[in-house]
Amino acid sequence: MVEKKLPLAVWVLVFALMGCALIPDLPPTATPTPPIPPSGYEPQPGDDQLKRDQVFLDAEGSQLIYTGEPPLQVELSLTGNLSDPCHQLRVVVNPANANREIKLDVYSVYDPNQACITVLQPFKVSIPLGTYYAGHYSVYVNDDFVGEFDA
Repeated sequence: MVEKKLPLAVWVLVFALMGCALIPDLPPTATPTPPIPPSGYEPQPGDDQLKRDQVFLDAEGSQLIYTGEPPLQVELSLTGNLSDPCHQLRVVVNPANANREIKLDVYSVYDPNQACITVLQPFKVSIPLGTYYAGHYSVYVNDDFVGEFDA
């Protein structure tokens, strides 16, 4: 009776290939996005003690502003009105999502116990959206489309 033996190299190869099948797939490495610079209108400590309210945005007066050279630096010029001078503007800029959508949450906060004159308080502010390298991006404020740009 003749015994057939596989060479040691074949066994090593078989075990090596079996081990490779057990390695989980790793997610693709994302290109790091530089942090979004502060605007000065971010939520503040103590805002949870205030009441949240809407702002009245002027869609025609709001526009995207960006540099023409890579990396593209983008800002959103927002124009609108607060309900009265006691309201404080707040803007939350969310980083671009997988669909390259940049979403901003724009609102005001105020102390309901503070007396204030009833007159609209106009504002015009520039909100930095960050730096972008490549792709087509859409910008939304309170879920309303504001504009788009190509980086």
